[in-house]
Amino acid sequence: MMKKATAVLDFGTSKVLVLLAEESAYQKITITSAGMAQYDGFMDGVWNEPGGVSDAIASALDAAEKKIGTHIKDVYVGVPGEFVRVYVIETSVALSGSDPKVTSADVDKLQRQATELLDRPTGVIIHRSPAWFRVDDHEKTLEPVEQKGTLLEGMIGFVVADQFFINDVTARLREQNVAVKGFFSTSVGEAMQLIPYDQRDHTAVLVDVGYLSTEVMAVEGDALIWQKVLPVGGAHITLDLAYGLEKPFEMCEKIKRSYTFNAPKNTQIDVQGEDGQIESFDGEKISMIIDARVDEILEMVEDAISKSGIRLGNWSSIYFTGGGLMPMGGARVYAANKLSRNVREANPKTSKLKPAQIYASGNGLLELVYNTIEMEEQDEGLFDRIKRVFRR
Repeated sequence: MMKKATAVLDFGTSKVLVLLAEESAYQKITITSAGMAQYDGFMDGVWNEPGGVSDAIASALDAAEKKIGTHIKDVYVGVPGEFVRVYVIETSVALSGSDPKVTSADVDKLQRQATELLDRPTGVIIHRSPAWFRVDDHEKTLEPVEQKGTLLEGMIGFVVADQFFINDVTARLREQNVAVKGFFSTSVGEAMQLIPYDQRDHTAVLVDVGYLSTEVMAVEGDALIWQKVLPVGGAHITLDLAYGLEKPFEMCEKIKRSYTFNAPKNTQIDVQGEDGQIESFDGEKISMIIDARVDEILEMVEDAISKSGIRLGNWSSIYFTGGGLMPMGGARVYAANKLSRNVREANPKTSKLKPAQIYASGNGLLELVYNTIEMEEQDEGLFDRIKRVFRR
């Protein structure tokens, strides 16, 4: 028996995506429809072309509706990293009783205390989750209940959305007779889905190279603990090619997609122009242009991580996703060599939508929404979750 369909709205830097899905009795999420529309995206916390945002939302909704033959009345909205701030709070509570041990009430108290210490940040808290708990000097854990000791410590991560984004998107959807059922952190959904459970027991990093920007985020446990948005992405690689080759942007996008890192220098790249004719380009010249920009992006990623204060051990992996870089041949190996780290390509669980990297944030958002719905049905609510809901 299928549950009621759920729709999510995901804002990328170049596209608006609507996904409609259902969940079976076996907790398998099945995407039943998808609609996507291109738009000018955002930068520095504002829309690049405000007038086109509502049209893009309408187009994506319409495309998704046509595939199912019904109107989408409400959606869960993902808030992209550009419109959020991440905070972490460490705090502790004393354990009481003749034989003190951690109870669920102690965990709730610690999380409420962390929220109070956040001291009313500007914006809306859309996500709160633990990075770790620790009882006395024991090892860190996400399941401290029943452990004996005298002091429960914890680090709690918060994601706070800009009020501007909340108000603006709500108003735009209201104009289209679509209600907002809730706002969720796209970054949290993406990181929890793409970074494996065992890697999140330590600190791991996810890099999402998008069209106009690159989002770098660190996660520990079930929490996003740090995030930075870099003002460079896949479009800048294409722009460099357009300038260096003096060819149209669309053709240079094809060249980029056909490129393979570390290919032999005499490799020639052939692409079809607007007139249908095949044009050939010197591989060495293209390599010089593309590698220079990608090197810059990777240097910016490395610099951001080094200045973040986040400690990465030798075992820590850096995961890459996004349509700006990873669809290019040999990108993972190239990034690993440049960063001198273990780099893995983060693969979404669903294989229904291709290429998977482009739909990574939408898929992660969808899973986060369903996990939250599941926990709320068990009367635990969004902010009282203490179990790992991302193990599956």
